[in-house]
Amino acid sequence: MPLVNTGTLLRAALNGNYAVGGFEPYTIDQIQAIVEVAEEEQTPVILQMWAEVIETWGFPTLTCVVRELAGRASVPISLHLDHATTEELAYQALEAGFTSVMYDGSKLPLEENIAHTRNVVARAHEVGADVEAELGLIGFLSDYATPEEAMEAIQGLLTPPELAESFVRETGIDILAPAIGSIHGCPLPMARLDIPRIRAIAERTGVPLALHGGSGVGEEQLRAAISAGIAKVNVDAEVRSVYITALKDEVERIGSGEKVFVDLARYPRGVRTATKEAVRKRMRMLRNAG
Repeated sequence: MPLVNTGTLLRAALNGNYAVGGFEPYTIDQIQAIVEVAEEEQTPVILQMWAEVIETWGFPTLTCVVRELAGRASVPISLHLDHATTEELAYQALEAGFTSVMYDGSKLPLEENIAHTRNVVARAHEVGADVEAELGLIGFLSDYATPEEAMEAIQGLLTPPELAESFVRETGIDILAPAIGSIHGCPLPMARLDIPRIRAIAERTGVPLALHGGSGVGEEQLRAAISAGIAKVNVDAEVRSVYITALKDEVERIGSGEKVFVDLARYPRGVRTATKEAVRKRMRMLRNAG
């Protein structure tokens, strides 16, 4: 089927009390793996790309591959730009056919964040696309010396519900990514989500909420977060870690043999199988948590 808007998927998720996974593929075979699992599990999925992936593959290649796979799929798929820190990148994604974009001005002064986000919203809505924005500072695990230090630090950076309400009203965004106790780049379930804060933000804003750093959130907290208003869960570090481990294993297996010829058409299949199982585990967790 044709690509669908992310907001459409998330509003259905809110009504159905589940969440949709926003998966971050870095390679073409990862895109294939994610779509294959979505088909097998009969669940909608969001394919989201960030600047480094776009720089590697280019908009034409990515949109061509995703549109081809989505066109043959029986489940809804959306194509999302993740963490654009410039308006220009967001506009390029919209021109390329992305069905939603995230403008991330979370490190800017609030008024600048609002102004830039409002500009992106205006352009996106002209072409029927949705916009996600971040408020508060979610941060990255790699910014801290230890995971424990990171978990303590981010508790002081959480999004105030009243600020979320005014931010959504002033920008007109369709999806909000608030800082609620998770952190980017954490492959282990160690987040401490502020569930009352999520519920308050959802009630005040009335828009679907996105949970960033979803790999670091366990199933019990996911269940509570989805009930409180989370409709989109970003998954990256968890699947990326599995992919890299499987790739290393395949390369070592090839290197241990005496064959001069290496069949490059075959060895990625084992990596894709491992990737699919990691994606499947999280997809089922999101559905069951709801």
